Amino acid sequence: MTSPKTLTATDHAFANGFVFEEPASAAAALAALKEKVLLADERDAALLMAVWRQFREGGEIGPNVRLALAARLINQGQRSQVRIHGDLALRAVLKVEGDGRLEIGRFCYLGDGVLISVKESVTIGEATLLAHGVQVFDNNTHPTSAAQRELQFRRMIGYKDRNGPMVIETAPVAIGRRCWVGMNSIVMKGVSIGDDTIVASGSVVVSSLPAGVIAGGNPARVLRELTPEEREP
Repeated sequence: MTSPKTLTATDHAFANGFVFEEPASAAAALAALKEKVLLADERDAALLMAVWRQFREGGEIGPNVRLALAARLINQGQRSQVRIHGDLALRAVLKVEGDGRLEIGRFCYLGDGVLISVKESVTIGEATLLAHGVQVFDNNTHPTSAAQRELQFRRMIGYKDRNGPMVIETAPVAIGRRCWVGMNSIVMKGVSIGDDTIVASGSVVVSSLPAGVIAGGNPARVLRELTPEEREP
């Protein structure tokens, strides 16, 4: 006899994890969950409602979006700074700070453990896949100055005994259409990746890549060009 599935056991794409359209109510959320997971309960429904509320309040969300229960949108700016165009599945954590802007095109997939950190600008073109564990940063996250890093952390844990500026370098990231960024790869600030390009798993992309290539390594470099068949429209 097959054991009843629980969300804990299945909430990952490789365990046939699920994504959900926006429910109209808590009852609808529970019904949608129970269609897929026998042991789903009201707590799971409340979480699904909260996830969708966070995205609706934090960004401009297009039609036919599906979110996993682990998806998060932390937008510390205005709602208009985040545009998710629709027709996609999203399991990622998205964080937008200050005046940063994030735009994700249609037909994209952002997998489990994907993290996108935005302080300036990140754009992802249509039909692009970010495999699980991919991280995209348009910023250094911390100052390069040791004194400023200490100040940053002291502020994070509540100390207000020191004043001074904190400079965190930023540069926009642009990932093109129909790209595939392999699992556990990192895309760093200032990088652009051309249309159709594939980034091999575990790569660290610190400089821009042209369209229509396979790249990999640390730092990522072009390994070969895609064939015409691999780039068919």
